[in-house]
Amino acid sequence: MVTGRTRTIGIVVPDIANPFFSELVRGAEAAAMAAGYMTIVCSSELDAGLEDRCVEVLSDKRVDALLYLPGTTRSHRCLADPALAYTPLVVIDEDMAGLPARAVVVTSDNEGGGVLAAGHLADLGHRQMGVAAGPAGLPTAEARMRGFADALTARGIELTPDQVVRAPSYTFEAGLTAGRELLAGRRAITAVYCANDLIALGVISAARESGRTVGRDLSVTGFDDIFISQLVSPALTTIRQQISQLGRRAAETAVAAIAGRTDCPGRIVLPVELVIRGSTGRVPRLHKNARPKAGPRGGGIR
Repeated sequence: MVTGRTRTIGIVVPDIANPFFSELVRGAEAAAMAAGYMTIVCSSELDAGLEDRCVEVLSDKRVDALLYLPGTTRSHRCLADPALAYTPLVVIDEDMAGLPARAVVVTSDNEGGGVLAAGHLADLGHRQMGVAAGPAGLPTAEARMRGFADALTARGIELTPDQVVRAPSYTFEAGLTAGRELLAGRRAITAVYCANDLIALGVISAARESGRTVGRDLSVTGFDDIFISQLVSPALTTIRQQISQLGRRAAETAVAAIAGRTDCPGRIVLPVELVIRGSTGRVPRLHKNARPKAGPRGGGIR
């Protein structure tokens, strides 16, 4: 009552069942508690209306700061609510357009991750690749797609529209559906780049349904490096994000803003790295003599 603070930080995540978000929340909670703050976590379940409701409830609870992970592509007008005008806002993962001027973005080098995945698959000899891309309009999905496509173009490898299937969400079920569509009748595809690990696990299931052996007949790469990626067989090659660190940096940034610090950068980008496991291998012998298609300079799929 004396300070006007509740010693709480609100966190909105799109899908708490996704291991990526649960690990991120753990990192944020650890940093918040170390600074003497408790967290209130809301899961919007990938629903735009529920996203707004979560923000409204946390505002009513008078949280001292808000950590926001958008899961939908619409305009997030709830963040411009006058009731939140003086509440520090940290947007994690998705660098959305039209954010309030006070917002700090904490994200990963998503475009760089796409470049790493493309280089890895190309170095293994793959030329006919498919992409199970993320939801259209989400900044992470667009950056991962852009980095991958640009890196292939730079190597003279063409990625045509029919080799790209958009998953409507970052879920296993969406990956399974996208994988079935991508692999149906496309025996020439020898590798698939996936927008996240859950989509990749769905694609792996679709590959098995089609009679392909992952790691031999078909290489699959993911993005995130959630803990499940090491438990599947074969273990998933993926782009590792510093998931827990994303949460920690976001919470630390929020605590600094609560304390009145004004030297926080407006955008924090954490590096990513390629983790090679058993789900990728050299192009199958049957396809080794296939010539790569030269893509137009500066062109490619976005």
